[in-house]
Amino acid sequence: MILDSIVSKRILVRFDFNVPMNKGNIVNDFRIKQSLETIQKLLENKNKIIIFSHLGRPTEGVYEESLSLKPICKYLSALLDRDIKFFNSYTDDINFKDYEIAMLENVRFNKGEKSSNSDLSKAYASLADYFVFDAFGVSHRKESSTFGVSEYLKTYPGLNISNEISTINKLINEDSRPMTIIISGAKVSTKLIVIKKLLAKCDFMILGGGILNTFLKAKGSEIGKSLYEEDLVNEAKNILSSDFSSKIIFPTDLSCESESKPKNKDVCNISKNDIIFDIGEKSLTEIKSIINKSSAIFWNGPLGYVEKEPFDRGTIELAKTIAEHNCFSIIGGGDTLPIIENLNLQSQYSCLSTGGGSLLTYLEGGDLPILDKLDL
Repeated sequence: MILDSIVSKRILVRFDFNVPMNKGNIVNDFRIKQSLETIQKLLENKNKIIIFSHLGRPTEGVYEESLSLKPICKYLSALLDRDIKFFNSYTDDINFKDYEIAMLENVRFNKGEKSSNSDLSKAYASLADYFVFDAFGVSHRKESSTFGVSEYLKTYPGLNISNEISTINKLINEDSRPMTIIISGAKVSTKLIVIKKLLAKCDFMILGGGILNTFLKAKGSEIGKSLYEEDLVNEAKNILSSDFSSKIIFPTDLSCESESKPKNKDVCNISKNDIIFDIGEKSLTEIKSIINKSSAIFWNGPLGYVEKEPFDRGTIELAKTIAEHNCFSIIGGGDTLPIIENLNLQSQYSCLSTGGGSLLTYLEGGDLPILDKLDL
């Protein structure tokens, strides 16, 4: 294990604590809990730790109390059952006289963070002997606290990102078939490349959300007032005319809001005023059958409008079916993880990825600058 070689040093650790907040309270702590193993390993080896992260999208250089990391510092202190010293600025004196862990304020309050300013990166690097990067969710961003500091400090991967990359590589190189890919979300544009790449690799592809609606529109189906991307209909048509189009499993029925009421309707009976919000009953049964004969599954994004019952049913049933099936499974995307946690199913998947955009970028074969430094 790489971190075993780091003993009695000052370690700067980049985590991704960009968690959902509501009036200063943490709504979902998944990403925070994923940091614990790395922290505990570093402490076992008598290291001193300086944690930094971003939260939200503040105006750079402007302090915004609602996006302060102070509540996260307090929460992490309780999880670890030890004091964490909070610092408002990276220029403060971090002397570790009566504490072993320090946490810096939101890095996006610092001017130059997003542009990976070299002076800011050097200032971060001056705080420690080594840099540990354990924030897969921002590994696609070339910022001071992600890539920039790695230019000036010896850099190592944290335990969580090492595990995630290793598991995702198993999917990419997976020989076990059949492989099922589930891609959902509001926009095709954010997932178009990964759809093309994984369609060539998988045996079955299931679409949901606005992505499904765009493909239904491309097929000539009526989608009523449902969310879709008009400017990508032709791109969807091109995919549907490709050699791999038969792998896409289209629903036969859909759960809609029709005349202000939830209704299950066959695809051919969707009217101009209907709004598609979820997969239908018969289609859900077919999807479960596909899941139960799959050896490898990748799932990104809820199938339906999960914020409103009964349009969360497809996503909930899918989560349960994958969890109960003995297969290699990777779940990614911030909108999906809270549902799985609410169902208490998180231990029943091969990997719950902390990455969203970075996970898709990695699967697309795109550029994740920090990974070159980590040798993963």
